[in-house]
Order: sequence, then C-alpha cells, then structure tokens
Amino acid sequence: MLGGELVANRLRARPDLRLILPTGHTPAGLYEVLRAHAADGSLAADRARLFQLDEYVGLEPADPRSYVSYLRRELAPIRFAGFHTLDGMAEDLDAECGRHQELLDAAPIDLVVLGLGRDGHVAFDEPGSSLASPVRRVRLHETTRADAARDFGGVDRVPHEALTVGLRTLLKAREIVMLVSGPAKAGALRSMLDGEQDPGCPASLLRNHPRLTVICDTAAARLLRAAPGGTSDRAVIVLGHREPGISAEHRISGESRARLQVAVNECRLDPPRVVLFTGWTRTGGLSEAEQMRAEWPLRDIPALLEEGGRSTAENASRSLPIIRAIGDISRVTVVTSRWHLRAPFLFQPFRALGLHLSFRTTPHGDWPRMLRQEVGGMRRVRDDRRRALAEMRLPPEVSLTTHGLPPGQPAVDDQC
Repeated sequence: MLGGELVANRLRARPDLRLILPTGHTPAGLYEVLRAHAADGSLAADRARLFQLDEYVGLEPADPRSYVSYLRRELAPIRFAGFHTLDGMAEDLDAECGRHQELLDAAPIDLVVLGLGRDGHVAFDEPGSSLASPVRRVRLHETTRADAARDFGGVDRVPHEALTVGLRTLLKAREIVMLVSGPAKAGALRSMLDGEQDPGCPASLLRNHPRLTVICDTAAARLLRAAPGGTSDRAVIVLGHREPGISAEHRISGESRARLQVAVNECRLDPPRVVLFTGWTRTGGLSEAEQMRAEWPLRDIPALLEEGGRSTAENASRSLPIIRAIGDISRVTVVTSRWHLRAPFLFQPFRALGLHLSFRTTPHGDWPRMLRQEVGGMRRVRDDRRRALAEMRLPPEVSLTTHGLPPGQPAVDDQC
C-alpha cells in the first residue's frame, strides 16, 4: 500500500512523469491503491508515460501470462499518455531491445519501482549482470523459473528467456522504490543492503543510488540489523520551505536547513519509525524534499519523500495517506518554524483521525515578513484545508466533512 501511495504522490508532483512499474505478486497492493485513486479522481496520469520493465520471450502480447497483459489488467482504469511495451514475440529481438532502449534514453526516467528476486535479481537482470547493461535478451536462472512456475502450471512451461531493462537505465533513474515481501526474500534483502556490492547480487549494485527507498514487510526484514526506531509508533514530518526569488534554486534553503537540524535533534532523542520530507519544485530540478533528504545525516532513520504538495495544506493532506499506509503510527511530530502560525490548523485532520500530533519549531526566519504572510493567510485556512482534503482519497474508514473533520466535531477554525 505504501508503494502505491508514493507512486500516486509522484504522479501529482510531476504530471509528465516517466515511470517503470513492476510485475509479479508483490506489487498487488501498489496497483490496488493506484486503481482506487484513479476511480475517485484523485490521480491523473494522462500526461505520464509508462515503460515496461521486462517480458518473457515467446509469449504473445495477448497471452494472459505475458507481462504486458499483466500491466494492462492491473492498470486498466488508468489512462497514460503513453504505454511503451516490450514484444517477446518480435521477429528481431535484438532490434526490439534497441528500440525500447532508445525510448528510455529519450529523456530521464523519473521513477522506477522494482521487486527483488530470491537470488538478488531485479527485473530480469540476473546474477552476473553488468552495471552498463542495456535492454537486452537474457537467459533466466533456474531459481527465477522455479519462482514463476505457479503462474505457468509447472516449471517446465516457464520460458527460458526474457527481455529486460538493464541496470544502466535503473541506476540513471531519478528515484528507485523497491518492494520486498515474504520470508523467502530475507536472504536477498540482507545481501542487497548489508552484503558486498557484487554482480552476484544485482540489487546490491543499486544500493548507493541517491534516492533509493526500500519498502519491506517484517518477514523480509527478519535478517536485517534492527533500526533505532524500528518498533516506534512515531513519524516525523519536516516541512520544506522555498520562496521563489529568495531561496537559491537547486540548493536547500536556509529555512529548510534550520528545520532539518531540529528534526535531527528530535530523532536523536526519540528515534521515529520514519521521517517524511515535504516540498516540491516549480523548475523540474531537485525538490526541496529531495534536497533535505540529501542533507539528512541519520542514515539509520528511514526517510520518505512527499513531493505532491504545493502548500502547507497540501503537504498535510498528501502526507496523510503515506503516514496511514505505513501502519502502526499513532504519533506524528511536525517540524516547522515558529512563525508558521497556520500549521497546527492545517494539520488538524491528523488529530481528528486519532493521531497524536505535536510540533517542534525553529526560530529561524524573516519574522516580520513571514508573520505578515501568516496572519494574512489565516482567513483562508479553512478553505485551503477543505480544498486540499477534497482532492485526496482519504482513509476509507473515515468520513470527513467539508471542514476536513469527522461529523460532530467542530472545526478548529471556529474555535479560534
């Protein structure tokens, strides 16, 4: 579910997103989330382009076991601007690989979502794959074929070859999200994150990607060393701050840097399950969220990004599904500036949903100017919050009123 919320968030942040999505059993929850967002109108993908990750050789595109059929089924309600597929029945498979590589190279890939094989492979980049490998025809390892046996009615029916996007393209992507589940993947995940970086475990070669996020369940993580906040019920949200014409482009702002230090101190005192950085960009460069993550010094505290929110109201509403998808979070600490008077009101729905909400602040900032902006914006708080909430698919067990609060509970603005 968390993977689906992150993909939805990136589609909101960058409507022209170029993305690669996985197949298999692990991403079922991801596609369920995306379909639900598309059904209620909170997800628009009509400008995004989807690229197929891999395909079996010898299967017609219409074959229900082909990966192109899988993607069409899972993404049926979602309309992309383009869906660029791999044809495992092409007359010239090498030419088919070259054609797909040209499409991938035409512009940067923004987001790649991957699964992890038991032998450490990603896509069909099997052990021994090179960092420079392009889209190509590969022979599948017996472990890979055995894992696919139930989809084909026996290992003897599983194709021996496949086409796959190579590590070269994966490493050049702006962001990688990896989904790992089940006890059978525990050894591969340990090799990926804690073992030697070696072609024998292709996934380990992705470990140093600057924006790699691994989402795994308890069973898959059972062989990893315990993280400081691994059992915590708390999340920390750091609000990014950027002002056009004042904050230098493609560089973390002074305001965000000050908030980051508050978050570091807070996380050292009480390590959270996760820290969530918010902030987007108007220019297409690195978002404020990405810049804060790059500066984040506590590598043992997992970091996620929320890049779809264009204002504090949207940061709050876009962060909420991500926090809920993590599970077992009951406390949320928001890090911002002391002059940010509207923040408690815009995050009020977190309290309404039963989350214990607290704030940590920095005194940094141009107080006279920022206070004027905050006071001037107070009259719009309720409308801003209502509009931001209305644009989101909120947790189904909660019925929010137009004020963004459960029925019967007064809006916080009415109490000011």
